[in-house]
Amino acid sequence: MTTTDLLTIRKPPHGSLEWLMRRHRDAAGRCVLGASDAPALVDVSPFTSRADLFHSKSTTPKVSEGTAAMQVGNILEPALVVELGRRLGVKMTTPDVMFQRDRFIVSLDALTEQVEAPAVVGEVKTTRRHRIETIDDVPPDYLWQCWAQMLVLDRPVWLIVLDKDLSISTHEIPRNEEALDVLRRDSQTFCTAVDERDAALLADLSQQMTVEQIAEMYRPPQPIERALTAEEYAWVRELADARDLKRQAEQLEQAAKDHIARTMLDAEIATFDGRKVLTWREQAGRSSLDVARLREAHPELVAEFMSQGSPSRVMRLSNTKGNTQ
Repeated sequence: MTTTDLLTIRKPPHGSLEWLMRRHRDAAGRCVLGASDAPALVDVSPFTSRADLFHSKSTTPKVSEGTAAMQVGNILEPALVVELGRRLGVKMTTPDVMFQRDRFIVSLDALTEQVEAPAVVGEVKTTRRHRIETIDDVPPDYLWQCWAQMLVLDRPVWLIVLDKDLSISTHEIPRNEEALDVLRRDSQTFCTAVDERDAALLADLSQQMTVEQIAEMYRPPQPIERALTAEEYAWVRELADARDLKRQAEQLEQAAKDHIARTMLDAEIATFDGRKVLTWREQAGRSSLDVARLREAHPELVAEFMSQGSPSRVMRLSNTKGNTQ
């Protein structure tokens, strides 16, 4: 592979909407994937399915705060980049550019300083799930992410991991031509399907999607009626039964709280057989914004800061027990 089709792109602030958009569509408006999307693409991600990936690449990206584990990783990453360089005997830094080759655009944790032709790529991981001592311990999703970086940069990739035992290890990721061919082929097929909104693939993947994802993916311009089979109608009955059970549970909870309150009166702690089983203590009231008064006193201010939510599809039951829910 040559580097003639390797593009270098300015990297927006990591995690920003602009950064997400760069990993969403390229300059030509085509669907692109980040290296972290590779595990989902080949269906080995423990967190994201191909259906999730299709949905995320077909809808507008949204900025999120990230998980606590991700925040810890972001804090520790600079120190691990320095440690990887020390172990390899080279100076490594986090680049302020992104690299694109065809359907993959990657942000790198680390690489040796010659940005134009990086000799070594570094990938940093912190995990509370895995104990990693040898290359055989490296989970598949880590490997596929590194192979995606290898596909784009065509350079050796080293992985440094702070594992669940707080042990740091480094591993050179073996080059896997079969994996590179899979990424090259599947990224083209998958992204083309996203670009063209391939109906067959969407219909297949929609069987793994949530109600929220399907509501975003399918927005009919006019009402469409669909006749259900007996098996499909059984799920409508399940929904009706679930909502009935929810109402019954709420009523039972209220009745139980009423009875307990009548027993407790001014007592704060309930015990049974010498064990504390319940407390009923006063706590500070919640602060809340009186929007009605604010709108009356400062309508212009309220209008300035009001935002309209996106339209959404609402699922309501009808003709299951002669009512609509």
